[in-house]
Amino acid sequence: MATILEQIKDPYERKARVVPGLLVALPVLVPLLCVYGAQHPVLTGVVGLLGGCGAIYALASVARGRGKKLEETLVAKWGGMPTTIALRHRDKFLDTVSKERYHEAIATKLGIAMPTAKEEIANPDKADDMYVAATRRLRELTRSNKQLLLKENIAYGFHRNMLAMKPVGIVSCLLSLLYGLLIAKVLQVEPPYFDPLHLANPGLAATLTLIISLALLAAWLLYFDQDAVRRMGFVYAERLFECLPSLSSRT
Repeated sequence: MATILEQIKDPYERKARVVPGLLVALPVLVPLLCVYGAQHPVLTGVVGLLGGCGAIYALASVARGRGKKLEETLVAKWGGMPTTIALRHRDKFLDTVSKERYHEAIATKLGIAMPTAKEEIANPDKADDMYVAATRRLRELTRSNKQLLLKENIAYGFHRNMLAMKPVGIVSCLLSLLYGLLIAKVLQVEPPYFDPLHLANPGLAATLTLIISLALLAAWLLYFDQDAVRRMGFVYAERLFECLPSLSSRT
């Protein structure tokens, strides 16, 4: 229990991993608790017990695992992590002046010589190894940064994990929508099977279920995509390299 609570206290764990898992479960939990919670308080207790016994940690682990697997696919598609891509001479995300400044700072403060444009063209794999090594070292030195850099890292992890959980989230929303229509009696198992007039007064439980499910479904379908993850990755890369001036030489 102490380990679980400690994991939840961690801001990255809570926001980037736990929240995506909970958002997947939310459309199912809302009608479950609204319809049966008041009549069966034991159910509410069981849900709380499951959360305390590790369900929340399990959801975070699933989100993390799926997110890491998705990241491998995205990196292969992009041709590298955003932090690596941004340091390449041939990439245009960073302006030339800033890129040269960051390369010089990496050489001066991290002791890692950056390849020239000609060296990168001649051996792009070796150049990428240098960029990866520089990024890894810089991340090690900035782990104590709890300000903007951590927030951007959380944003990237959150978007990545949300995209990874997208298929499960969509199914969860669709099932919740179906159940919401059933408890609103818009859909019925006996004739008339479909009665839209009940939407005029569906009841509190059905209203909450339908609104939350529709809102989350719209977010899954319209917002969380590969472009959003890539964009957050490049924003994090930029914030990471901006930490270089604050480092002492040859750290």
